[in-house]
Amino acid sequence: MISTDFAPNETKQDALLALKILTQPWRWGKGRANARLKRKLKRLFFGSRASLFLFLSGRSALYYYLKSLNLPNEAEILIQGFTCEAVVLPIIALKYKPIYVDINEEDFSMNLADLKKKTTEKSAVLVLQHTFGITPTHRKEILSFAKERNIIVIEDVAHGFNPSLFKKRTSSTLLLSFGRSKVFSGVFGGVIVTHKAQETKVLKSIETTVPAPYPTFCIKIILYKIFAHVIKSTYDIGFGKVLHRISQQLSLLIPEITKGEKRGQYNYGLSKSMPNCSALFILEQLKRSQDLMKRKIHIMAQYQTELPHTYLRTDALIRYPFVTEKRDRIIYQAKKNNVYLGSWYDQVVGPKSLELKKVHYIHGTCPVAEMMATKTLNLPTNISKEEARKVIDLVLGELETTNV
Repeated sequence: MISTDFAPNETKQDALLALKILTQPWRWGKGRANARLKRKLKRLFFGSRASLFLFLSGRSALYYYLKSLNLPNEAEILIQGFTCEAVVLPIIALKYKPIYVDINEEDFSMNLADLKKKTTEKSAVLVLQHTFGITPTHRKEILSFAKERNIIVIEDVAHGFNPSLFKKRTSSTLLLSFGRSKVFSGVFGGVIVTHKAQETKVLKSIETTVPAPYPTFCIKIILYKIFAHVIKSTYDIGFGKVLHRISQQLSLLIPEITKGEKRGQYNYGLSKSMPNCSALFILEQLKRSQDLMKRKIHIMAQYQTELPHTYLRTDALIRYPFVTEKRDRIIYQAKKNNVYLGSWYDQVVGPKSLELKKVHYIHGTCPVAEMMATKTLNLPTNISKEEARKVIDLVLGELETTNV
């Protein structure tokens, strides 16, 4: 099984660690791993002066951060089209107004001209998304514009980021996610990174009062690590497919997006702290970060060499975006070979099952984002060269029968 969406990072080491933690309930909810994770992230990416705050998910981290700003009602939050509900629902839950800005085709990130057009006196916060881990082309200009207009900037690096980008102090606040489909997986996990003294003071108070997840929730986090590895490694022989179905029917696997969220409702049940077990899983995967980045870059080079009409990407992306009119057909045909390709995002605010009026999006607001949502195919980057060869052959096979 090759999958862009399901457990792209899970390995045998992760499953063995999960088995060990399953027998050590004192390490599930609270422990020393959270403090260790903060130190590790500072050392690797953000520097010793950064302040980090851990939450159960990226969306709850964003929720608590926006809440800490104490913005006026109906404050406008500038976000891009071609995003997911996890960014929008916390904004709406706090009764702020999302303002959708269109994107550039080449970097899937905010278009500077459209940003300037849609900025008003009510614009309080700008969420600059590093889609797929691509550094926005006009990042410096956008940050400069936000500074001129006295707009707070959150850089949404949930998909990943250039590791050298934030070594020095930045005026932006950073939003990270360690969900199961992200670069490093704690199954759940979100982080706010800031260098601002006032934000640090308020967030420190919030972090200490946020409730911990229930032990049953922690058990499901741990089980996911075990089941995910078994499912992926035995999927092609049929056992993994059966196990996946049974685990879903018995609700042993927590869905990445809940039914309520798909209906446009913020999930307050995720507004909790990061459990110790998630921090332990993230720390385990961070040990392999250098090897992971090298593998991703090599696989991306393979895609860029052999597939037509690709942009040159140098960052180690979470997924490789390949733009084609035949996106849905390629996904359908690949699935027959147990290759599950991704479609971030198949709607201007994903997932496609989400009713757009629930997130205050009006059709035509972001035409480029709407267009890209119909033809952006996600190729896996954390795979072997042999698996990449299979993906490339499947894509090329479909392209040869039709126009790209």
